[in-house]
Amino acid sequence: FAYLVKNKYIISNNFAKLLDYFIDAAKTYNVDLKVVNNIEIIDILAKKDFDRPDFIIFWDKDVKLARYIESIGIRVFNSSESIRLCDDKALTYLSLNNLNIKQPKTMFSPLIYYHDISEDNEYIDIVLKHFEFPFIFKECFGSFGQQVYLINSREELVDRISKCGVWPFIIQEFIKESAGRDIRIYIVGDKIIGAMKRENKNGDFRANIEIGGVASLYTPSEEEKNMALKVSKALKLDFCGVDILFGKDNEPILCEVNSNAYFTKFNEILGLNVASYIFKYIIDSLK
Repeated sequence: FAYLVKNKYIISNNFAKLLDYFIDAAKTYNVDLKVVNNIEIIDILAKKDFDRPDFIIFWDKDVKLARYIESIGIRVFNSSESIRLCDDKALTYLSLNNLNIKQPKTMFSPLIYYHDISEDNEYIDIVLKHFEFPFIFKECFGSFGQQVYLINSREELVDRISKCGVWPFIIQEFIKESAGRDIRIYIVGDKIIGAMKRENKNGDFRANIEIGGVASLYTPSEEEKNMALKVSKALKLDFCGVDILFGKDNEPILCEVNSNAYFTKFNEILGLNVASYIFKYIIDSLK
């Protein structure tokens, strides 16, 4: 049997549908799947006589908890290290920086202990020396496009840094050719399951479905497929969603990598269940 660990504090209809897909797939593969949240699994594992699962699908970003589970000898999909590298956008960039994978020009925030660096003209001047307006401001930790901002002026940059406090962030060039559109390629193991194009037709520069993006089937180019597979392999992911931007002349540019990419809309478009591919991959991996 297995556990699927979810975060207690994420509640949405979309996530409920995703869990239903996993539950249905588990039945197909005769897996006794128990869905628990990250608080409940702490209690379960603290008991000396807990029923030991064959594996855990970790649909959360609680890296310390995932690492603890691994430390007591239970296989976790995805691994805690892969989740860590994907969850922190700065670490994602650094992990792929020397692998000939095209990424937007990127600059990190400095390590901040307690100062409000929005008042630090030296840092602000350095950013503006290397980036032209508009550019992208991303908090290093975030989901669904909610922590990504388009900066159009010095005043906006100062305001955004001030609101971040000591929270880390990155600055990235704005790929104007891809404004409001991107593609997501789903990978399980070393195989591409499929891809979808996301477009926001409401004028937002972000393509996320959660903020208005519309999804459609997409056939990725060989270059896009090779990039996605290379990224997934480099980050040692069991399954993932790789988001790719459209550069000049449709050159693929890596945007982000999601270790627990939602696939409800993708399932609806393709008429399949990505969770079934995940279970098959896991079972084959454990043989």
